Amino acid sequence: MTDSELEEYLRSFGLRVEYAQDNSGYLYIVTCDFVIPCGPLAGRTCDVALARCLTIPYVVPPAIHTRPALVRMDMTGPLKTQASALGPDWQYWSRRFDRVPTPQAVWTHVLTVFSQVTP
Repeated sequence: MTDSELEEYLRSFGLRVEYAQDNSGYLYIVTCDFVIPCGPLAGRTCDVALARCLTIPYVVPPAIHTRPALVRMDMTGPLKTQASALGPDWQYWSRRFDRVPTPQAVWTHVLTVFSQVTP
């Protein structure tokens, strides 16, 4: 898998994909104005950022970033979220990805995280 394949997959759903850079210069793929389809956060709109991966093999970073924050930030609780290096209006969600990376698997992971939230 490559970042380009992930971007193409997201665009195939009609999603708008842009790029962002955090305060240390690290690059992210940003899915803009995404409406969460199911679970406790269903209907909420947010931007979703995933760190770009330039390595081979592709390694999915263990984090999802959302703008705005969708839940209370707390690294000690079950949601494991905190402020993001992308800026003050972003939330970092600590989540491991332990599967073979494919665009579908990565996006399914993001949707699963949102569907399992108990705000």
